[in-house]
Amino acid sequence: MTELSADDDRRYDPKALLTLLRTFAVVVLRGMTLTPVEQVELTRGLGEPQVDPDTYNRHPDHPELFVVDNSGDTPVVGNNHWHTDGSFLRQPVRYTMLKAVSLPQSGGDTLYADLQTAYEKMPPQWRDALAGATGLHTYDRIAAERADAHNNPAVLAASSTHAPVRHPIIRAHPDTGAPVLFVNDLCLARIESDDGAPVALSVADLIAHATQDHFVYRHQWASGDVVVWDNARALHRSDFTAPLARVLHRTTTEGDIPSGYEVGAK
Repeated sequence: MTELSADDDRRYDPKALLTLLRTFAVVVLRGMTLTPVEQVELTRGLGEPQVDPDTYNRHPDHPELFVVDNSGDTPVVGNNHWHTDGSFLRQPVRYTMLKAVSLPQSGGDTLYADLQTAYEKMPPQWRDALAGATGLHTYDRIAAERADAHNNPAVLAASSTHAPVRHPIIRAHPDTGAPVLFVNDLCLARIESDDGAPVALSVADLIAHATQDHFVYRHQWASGDVVVWDNARALHRSDFTAPLARVLHRTTTEGDIPSGYEVGAK
């Protein structure tokens, strides 16, 4: 993680942000003033903005902007699970930008785990077991939680628009080529070896390893905060489950099809 203070002009420069994101999984921008239009345009400097499939929580005037609000009638689901955004897509989300709009007096932190460091600190036998393995990512759990949250079984039909996809468990970072663990407690249904043999490690094993305290940055939100992160390297989750008067605006960019890391690659 790195932080740009309220007097640092790089906060509004997407090229500068992309340079920082090659080194740091998470970039915190302090003292930002961004309208919804300005947030979408700053995001566009990082990549092509995406429109979230959750129609309940899109901004009424800007479909690329997603309103993260768990206190109202249309709660956002799944954000208390460790996840990367959009891993159920063939081209998962690359960058996410989250802007503080309304904050509670306390609580509502967001946690980030560094998946590149998690791979580096993984036991060698784990790396061997996961070499060439793939993960099956599905939209089913999100659809089920949305149907329950909105008391609308028809929401489950949305899962049929997202066929399950397979991504490498150890991916090559799209910029640096470094090996990165690619897991998701929300969407990763199972792990499959490249030769069909059972993989001894479970999704829960990998999530527990990747989210140890020394891999995690806890962001305590303040007014004017914007956080940008690289979903090719960072897991995240909200640190609360009960309704909380916290509103954030989220934008995301389209990513590439993940490539598997080949041992010995440079």
